[in-house]
Parts: sequence; C-alpha cells; structure tokens
Amino acid sequence: MLAENLRRYRANHGLSQERLADEAGLHRTFVGAVERSERNISLDNIEKLATALKLAPYELLRPQDDPLVVGQASG
Repeated sequence: MLAENLRRYRANHGLSQERLADEAGLHRTFVGAVERSERNISLDNIEKLATALKLAPYELLRPQDDPLVVGQASG
C-alpha cells in the first residue's frame, strides 16, 4: 500500500524520485527501493516523505478505497 501511494502522490506532485528524496532528506535509491517494495521503512522516514509531499503520514498508508478518504463523496 505504501509503495503504491508513494508513487501516485509523487507523480501527482510532478516530482522525480530524486527530487522527492532531496525534499525529504533521503537518498534517491532508497526512495526508489521503497516504491518497489524492496525496502522496509521506518515511521520517521514515512513522516519525512509525507512532509515533503505535504501530506499527513497516514495518507501514505491508507487504502485508496477507504471510505474515510477526505474529499471523497459518500454515498
């Protein structure tokens, strides 16, 4: 879930992996490995990535079909 959300939010913000890594204070190869689900990631690094994307950390962990997604119409 994290890898999928990270890729989507990064693309939506028009950021390369390298730019996101710079903004978050992480190495670009680490960000790529996280996006490919090859690396485990600490909560501290989730927070760094979320901050760089101007998100709350939980948004990187929440399934897209979660009915509590802010801004999604309820029905």
